[in-house]
Amino acid sequence: MRNLFSKRRIMTGAVVLLFLLSLNLISSQVREVATSISSSAQSSLWRAGNAVSTFLGGGSLRIENETLIQENLALLGEVIALQDVKRENEELRQVLDLGLAEEFNMVTGEIIGKNLGQDIITIRGGQDKGIQKGMPVITSEKVAVGRVIESFGAFARVQLISAKESRLDARIDKTEITGVVRGQGGQKLVLDLILQEDEFHVGDVVVTSNLGEVFPENLLIGNVEKIVKTGADPFQKANVKPFFNLKSAELVFVITSLSL
Repeated sequence: MRNLFSKRRIMTGAVVLLFLLSLNLISSQVREVATSISSSAQSSLWRAGNAVSTFLGGGSLRIENETLIQENLALLGEVIALQDVKRENEELRQVLDLGLAEEFNMVTGEIIGKNLGQDIITIRGGQDKGIQKGMPVITSEKVAVGRVIESFGAFARVQLISAKESRLDARIDKTEITGVVRGQGGQKLVLDLILQEDEFHVGDVVVTSNLGEVFPENLLIGNVEKIVKTGADPFQKANVKPFFNLKSAELVFVITSLSL
């Protein structure tokens, strides 16, 4: 009890000092000392309050709750990590089933960032996995995604084939009709520079051609959605719906080299 009355006197004195400070009735040197004393008094009272709370059981309960929250978060993190491993294993199994490992040397790249405005994704894995600028990126279904434009220590940035700066040689599947796929931004593609006399149809599949320098041939690109012809233009165009779905994609593969 004596300690409690003592703390009350200290607090009362601190309040008086703060009142005098607010009226600017004392010098700056005295004001500095008074402020220090007041802060110390308030700090002592806070500590005393916490001690009482802990003595009554509140502090112990709070510590137990915080411990449980931390343990739950740790378990949640482990579950998410296991789900990621399971998903990657399923993707890798699909790669092996399709024989892609026999065609390409590849490394996985988990998508950790998506820039929808610029048609760019960020993947986990960079120079630590041998990923270099210019390498092509595909999915486990052999769909062309884009190419690496920057590689850092543990992550890399990939420009999608739908980006406005993207160009790749392509052809209509099961034909000799060739053209150039140009990115339009916003996950949109156009197949351009197709001769007017070449005949193809809505729904045809567009794939990479053997003329490209970045992508291996016969990678899937998309389906023809609409054909555009003009009498004055020697070429015709087609809108192409890409097979790669940026919004739902979670994992891609970077081709580091062609298998021998």
